[in-house]
Amino acid sequence: MTTVLLTTLNVVGVLVGYMITVVLARQLAHDEFEQYVGAIATLGLLASLGEAGFGKYGLRIVPVYVAGSQPSPLRGYLRFAFGGTLLMSLLVGVVVAMIETPMLEEGHRNVMFLAIVSLPVVAAAGVSIDLLMALQMATRATLISRVLVPLTTLWLVGLTSIDFGITPFRAVLCFCAGSMVGLIVAMSLLFGRSRHYADTATDTSVLSTWASDSFSYLVFYSLIAWLFRATLVVAYHVPHQGNQVAILAPAFETGCLILILAKATDKYFQPTIALGIETSQWHRLTEMRRTRFWVISTGIALFLATVFFAGDEILMLYGERFAESYVPLCIVAFGSSVWTLFSLSPTFLLFAGERRTLLSLLCIHAVGLVVLLVLFFEAFGAAGAAAAYAISISSFAISNLLFANRHFRKLRAQSANRKQQTRKPLQSLSDPNVS
Repeated sequence: MTTVLLTTLNVVGVLVGYMITVVLARQLAHDEFEQYVGAIATLGLLASLGEAGFGKYGLRIVPVYVAGSQPSPLRGYLRFAFGGTLLMSLLVGVVVAMIETPMLEEGHRNVMFLAIVSLPVVAAAGVSIDLLMALQMATRATLISRVLVPLTTLWLVGLTSIDFGITPFRAVLCFCAGSMVGLIVAMSLLFGRSRHYADTATDTSVLSTWASDSFSYLVFYSLIAWLFRATLVVAYHVPHQGNQVAILAPAFETGCLILILAKATDKYFQPTIALGIETSQWHRLTEMRRTRFWVISTGIALFLATVFFAGDEILMLYGERFAESYVPLCIVAFGSSVWTLFSLSPTFLLFAGERRTLLSLLCIHAVGLVVLLVLFFEAFGAAGAAAAYAISISSFAISNLLFANRHFRKLRAQSANRKQQTRKPLQSLSDPNVS
């Protein structure tokens, strides 16, 4: 029941976000729309760096802290996560601002600079949502991230359009204001819940462990974000003909809608995976994976059928000038569907300690994406960029599935062997024939 509710809330959030993009695509000129798309795509990618892995690592250790006996270092980790996110965001923002803004024209520069300045807010909002998920407050976290934030943004965009007229700068400002509202609400919930736990002193050894482990998660999730966001970011920054980035944006906005199924369920299941690995509950993990597979595959089939047969009509929402987006849309939808089906495999490998395998796969596919993107975008435009994304993300998803299945069987076999070895001494002691 919880999964259905989370999926529903995520669908609502994506539809609202879709409405925001449609409104902006219809009101902004092609060049202005590209400015907005480039700034938001860049901000999303930088936010993954700014989060520094603290929120994602929290999904791994916070459920263990909550399930353990008091006192636990939970409150210390919350302070550590937010402090680290702020420092990392400022560092990333300063470095990128020094590199990025001199390269852009004046109008583009102002929009991009606003996005970079807003980086700490967006990154902290992402971390707070992950920590709410880790504290088993999935419904509230989803309400904030998928309903409150996009509705606030849509309201601000509508209000700005009526009173002042929308521009790329004002559109980015509305987006960042929505994230600020979400951050305030999420932090109030987090620290309200954390008051129930004792505030224990945090020693240096724990801080160093948090920092090193979070860095591993930073690298992993930053590379994941690169695979999903780099297409628009790179396409925006490299020389290109016509309005290919503007044509590509609706294809990604629509073709990646299926990712909502993964986002709606993965963070809900991640604490279960963490506890399942810690307690060797392999049967529970198997049942969870089987249930998720049938739910996700059904949703994917419906989504692909809708895209292939009604994609033209959907793109007309953006305006007639976006009819060229149909082919890129179909390609992006296929790649996103493959990832959605197997999206929990890399999480399992990460939680199970297979970081070297994950990082190797990520580096290979991240570099491969850039190579394919540069080659295909220049030759085939938006369709080529979409193909580079689909090939890279599908290959990465399938590779993770193969390695995750192999490691799962290995862990389950090791657990079974340990149980057998534990039973044998007990059976020997209970055998009356043993002298």
